[in-house]
Parts: sequence; C-alpha cells; structure tokens
Amino acid sequence: MGTTATIDVPNLKNGAVIETAFARLREIDKRFSPYKKNSELSKYNRGELNEQTLSPEMKYVLHACRRAEERTYGYFSAWYGEECDPIGYVKGWAISEAGKVIEEKGYKTYCIYVGGDILARSAGDKVWRIGIQDPKDKSKILNKLSISNGAVATSGNYERSKHIINPHTQKPADELLSITVVGADIVTADVLATAAFAMGKKGAAFIKKQLGYKAIVIK
Repeated sequence: MGTTATIDVPNLKNGAVIETAFARLREIDKRFSPYKKNSELSKYNRGELNEQTLSPEMKYVLHACRRAEERTYGYFSAWYGEECDPIGYVKGWAISEAGKVIEEKGYKTYCIYVGGDILARSAGDKVWRIGIQDPKDKSKILNKLSISNGAVATSGNYERSKHIINPHTQKPADELLSITVVGADIVTADVLATAAFAMGKKGAAFIKKQLGYKAIVIK
C-alpha cells in the first residue's frame, strides 16, 4: 500500500502472531497494489481480467466500494476515469483483516497503525493514547485522543501531496489541511474520512450526520 505499518500487542508471548498479521497485510498489498504490475488490480485495469474472473476478495472490495460511493454521494470513489484504485477502502479493510488475524490467535488487546489509520482494541483497562498531528508541522501534536476500542482515520494532503481527488470536480481536494474521523469501525472511518476531505468545507457537516462517528477538522 506504499506506506508504513506498525502493530503493538501488549504482553505478547509469541512474536509469530505479529508476523502472521504482517503476512496478511502483504498478501492484501500484493493483490490490490496499483504500483505492482503483476497485482490482480493492475491486471484488471489493463483488461487482462474482467469482473467474472476476479478473485472473491477483489469482487468483495469492488462491491463494497460501490456501496461506499452511494453512501457518500459520490465523494468517495474507487474509479478515476477508466482506472480503478480502491486504496481508500483497502487500507481500512486491510487493518481490519490484520486485526482478525491477531484476535484469532487469542489476543484481544492490540493497536494497528497503517498510514494514518489506527484500529485500537482493549479487552481490559488498556487505554490507547493517539495524537493528531499538525499538518503544518509534523513534530507537533494538536490534539490527543484516549481510546479503548475504536478506530481513527485521517485524510489529508500533507503526507503524499495532493493525492485526494474530488470525484465531482476531478481536481485535488485542498479546502482542508486534514480531517480525522473517529468511530467504531476502521473501514467505515477510513471511507468517511476520504469522502469528507474530498467534500472540503462541507465535510464536517457530513460526518455529523453519521451515527457514532465524529470529526476533527484542521483548516
């Protein structure tokens, strides 16, 4: 996915669980990366595969992206012209999949970070402290969150330049510096953050209408 990832599992007795979770992340990246010429996504974009011959996972993700596009009034989209790039969905979904791997191994307290998105879980009294970075100065923290069980997803242009496109204008979204969405589900939070950032100044009002999710906007 072209980004960094960290996994924290307190009181870990066997490091194999971390490697298994990272293996799942690598597996997803291998399938969905738009940068790898032999990925399933790249083959699909070149027309070497059609929707009938895609893997069940790819079919699932494309269907989920279409649902997300409907939910966000088209501000979240995995399609840019004739190209498909579902990274706005896949990143949150990959985190969720890695979390499932960890929980299947019996660990219920963990924190996964991938490129600005975080899934935090606690089976006891563990509270995860999460900082909201200043887009203008990455050495500064503007806000701090305390989360036991929840997800945090941030969208902005300060890490990868103006890479988030407003699908309605086909131009880079630049009305906000960043928007962070906090809620229960990492996949939903990731989709909502991407859509809200693309909406620009209307994004905060959109998040307020999403039950169980809130936004931190930096202009």
